[in-house]
Amino acid sequence: MKKDHHDIKRSFPITVLILAGGKSSRIGLNKNKGQMKLMGDSLIDRIVSNISSIDGITEKDIVIVGSKEKFPQFEKVVEDVYPQKGPLGGIFSGLRASKTLYNLAIGCDMPFIEGRLIKYMIQKIENHDIIIPKYQQDLFEPLCAIYSKNCLEVIEKNIKKGSLAVRSIFPFLKVRLIKEEEIKKYDPGLYSFFNINFRSDFSRAHELDLRRKRNHC
Repeated sequence: MKKDHHDIKRSFPITVLILAGGKSSRIGLNKNKGQMKLMGDSLIDRIVSNISSIDGITEKDIVIVGSKEKFPQFEKVVEDVYPQKGPLGGIFSGLRASKTLYNLAIGCDMPFIEGRLIKYMIQKIENHDIIIPKYQQDLFEPLCAIYSKNCLEVIEKNIKKGSLAVRSIFPFLKVRLIKEEEIKKYDPGLYSFFNINFRSDFSRAHELDLRRKRNHC
């Protein structure tokens, strides 16, 4: 089985884009969210460690989209080409800097990405431009999704005209939706999509972390 995952990696080399350029305005602290700590580790360090545990992905495959000044510990850091344009702007900046056709975009405030789900999504790349989870009727998770460089032109046009919703690029590209029944085979609790926006979310994250560790024992 492990050999198959490495075969997938060779067929579809992938870069991981961790979007860490946003302000932590909703948390109300003068810090970048990625630098804030959960269970003793910064959120971004947890995500890097989590992603690096996936077969075929190493820290060399990771690009941080954010301030070089705030993340000097990482080798590959790129700043936003179009600042303050939300996730779509971060995805564009990461795609433009990437050396690979396919790229996994993850938010820096998502500490529970499930590696088995990511492997499944990589298997579903085929000839699609976007591979994105969809759950709870009409919710998409743009920051646990795979984008090809074919998205660059469409994204830039939308940014320039002020259309910043990620789903606004879907009609122009080949999209593979990962539906809820597929997601739950690998992440039954949908923990991959848990993100930290408010101070109260840290308490919830502590609870989830302890529960996941008990379940994996």
